[in-house]
Amino acid sequence: MKRAPLLRIMRLHHTSIRTRLLLAYAGLLLVGFAALTLVAGSQIALAARADYEQRLLNEAQLVRQGLSALIPAGEREFEPSESMLGLIAEYETHLNGAIYLYGMNDHENLLLPRSRFRDAPEIEAAIRGGLVVVERKDEQGRPALFTAALLGNPIRGGFTGAVVQVSVPLDNLQALILQRWLLLLLVFAGILGVTVAAALWVARSIIRPLYRLRDSALRLSQGDLAYRVTGIGDDEIGAVGKAFNEMAAQVQGMLEEQRAFASNTSHELRTPLTTIRLRSEALRYDDTLDQETNAQYIVEIDEEIKRLSALVEDLTLLSRFDAGRAELGQSEIDMVRLAVSLIQQHQAYADAHGLALTLAAPDTIIPIHGSLNHLLIVFRNLLENAIKYTPRGGQITWTIKAEADGVCSVIQDTGLGIAPANMEHVFERFFRADKARARDVPGTGLGLSLVKSIVDAYGGSVKIESPGLHQGTTATVFLPYQPAPPAGQPR
Repeated sequence: MKRAPLLRIMRLHHTSIRTRLLLAYAGLLLVGFAALTLVAGSQIALAARADYEQRLLNEAQLVRQGLSALIPAGEREFEPSESMLGLIAEYETHLNGAIYLYGMNDHENLLLPRSRFRDAPEIEAAIRGGLVVVERKDEQGRPALFTAALLGNPIRGGFTGAVVQVSVPLDNLQALILQRWLLLLLVFAGILGVTVAAALWVARSIIRPLYRLRDSALRLSQGDLAYRVTGIGDDEIGAVGKAFNEMAAQVQGMLEEQRAFASNTSHELRTPLTTIRLRSEALRYDDTLDQETNAQYIVEIDEEIKRLSALVEDLTLLSRFDAGRAELGQSEIDMVRLAVSLIQQHQAYADAHGLALTLAAPDTIIPIHGSLNHLLIVFRNLLENAIKYTPRGGQITWTIKAEADGVCSVIQDTGLGIAPANMEHVFERFFRADKARARDVPGTGLGLSLVKSIVDAYGGSVKIESPGLHQGTTATVFLPYQPAPPAGQPR
């Protein structure tokens, strides 16, 4: 017995959102309008009855006036004349009811026994000069409304003249109330139809963008990454559509980046492996090689192995930072001392190539917390890039400034610079701005990508700027004194 409601709920969950919205709107509107109709109908019925009773009182007054004009002046007792009876018949036809005339003396009534006369509240009220409407059954046992008016003047202990009693069937009032109920129900049906149509339109306007989102998701799942949702408006669903488009763009960018990464990685691995294979085969099978050539091939093999090792190490470190598995160091490191050490390591190379390598830093210690290996990777890459791409006679300046919440390092060179079209790609993996010199300049194209991953992991920022080709490059790195802890861990 208890499974039937559960089954109905399960079936409702399997229906479409549009159907559920329409049922919810229609149900709420039906309940609300039904309650409103019942309240309004009851009030209309009460107002119709009050209005009908007032009309009956007015008709009784008109009958009294018409009949009073036919009573001879000064008469205390009278018999109804032919003209009075004819006028009463006309009034009965007009009212669709019955009119009774009571003329009183000590022995008889014109129409009813005295006991019945005295039991009629409306007649008693008329004798006292008032007007009331009373509901009771008439002579045929049907529900009716009664009222009465005095023809004459009340006197102490009785009255003169006569009393006119007006009776109308209650069916007349009920027919009037039924007409008003029918009118109210017609209005209710019309409003309900309009509101249901509006609810259907609203449901369609809500569901149509959802269908477009569904179709877009299906096309995205089928590999159409360039498809975007359009024409979904600026409301909440439109915001979801925009977020979906942004997600699709990010997915497309990630997949394209992965394809490019796989292609570049295979190329970067294939080149040294090919060189190693050719040299090793020559050393193994070519007996005509002299000792000098053998030594040269061995040196080339060693250099290619070093290049492969550096590439694998960079890729491994990048994958750790991408996956969020890299451990951030908490060692206290003097930033000035680190910079002095790197400058000294590269000073000989700079002097040999006619480069002016200078450091502008305060004499005080600037401690930051991090991993020494990570910081060495960041600033060695930036410093070596400046040295590699600065021609003879150029200048490289490393400026270190302590700020309120971190350290700002600026490495500026007067080298080859970067074209504006390449600025947005400088942090892409394997990107080489000067492709023509890519084979002559050592490196894998992962340096700046690795720099950005490390700096971002420590809550810092890195920015590469260049006015254009042959106008130098400026690399700005900001690192906080204390890196932000991972999510969910206290500082």
